[in-house]
Amino acid sequence: MFSQKALSQDYVRNLVPEIRWRFNFDQDISDFCSRFENDKILGSAIRKWRGMKPIAANSLYETLIIYIVLQNAVLRRSVQMLENLFSKFGKKAEFDNKVLSVFWEPKKMAKSTETELRALKVGYRAKFFMKITEQFASGAIDEFALRKVSRDEVKKEVQKLYGIGPASTEYLLFEDFYFLDGLERVPSWEQKIMSRLLFNKQLVPVEEILNFFRTRYKGCEKLAFHYIWEDLFWRRKHEHIEWLEKEIRL
Repeated sequence: MFSQKALSQDYVRNLVPEIRWRFNFDQDISDFCSRFENDKILGSAIRKWRGMKPIAANSLYETLIIYIVLQNAVLRRSVQMLENLFSKFGKKAEFDNKVLSVFWEPKKMAKSTETELRALKVGYRAKFFMKITEQFASGAIDEFALRKVSRDEVKKEVQKLYGIGPASTEYLLFEDFYFLDGLERVPSWEQKIMSRLLFNKQLVPVEEILNFFRTRYKGCEKLAFHYIWEDLFWRRKHEHIEWLEKEIRL
């Protein structure tokens, strides 16, 4: 930890467990790795990426803000919207000759209005930002309490968030709360990729893909999906995969 001024012992004591959670230091996936390291499909990815697991480097609120700016927008547009928000509500932190944008506390944005947000060129998302921000600022959503409850309870609470549907909920359960099972949906683009990758077919029904993971990787379906997916796109950095390039261009 680096600071321009000395940090109190209380601050450090509170920060350490948060860092442990954010970077998921305490989740043990050794059983997953040993069970499937010789699996025909998953084995090579595990041998290459052994230990890879989800991390919530952002808070739940920050993750949701990122989800919203990514909706229906190309990357350049998303970056522009986020930088506009940082300019209005966030601040800058400089370290190692790098200037980083720092997220704001929900209470700061809650003092704004939907009209003021629209002036930042975020379009219809202004309403989503305000509604979700109000839920966090008022304490209606407590991320720290959610970390201690069951998957079903987290799912129930997360779905109370304004504009958060089943697909986003599933990502949050894995990426922010570290539930490794619960693969319930495969978005259309991922469906096309997995159809080619696992079945060598142009398009396989979603239910067939789900059954594949539920049967073969029961209890850690989402983590297995993650390993296969991340390994594929790492391979793309180093080799040309013609069918994948076509899907990406589409």
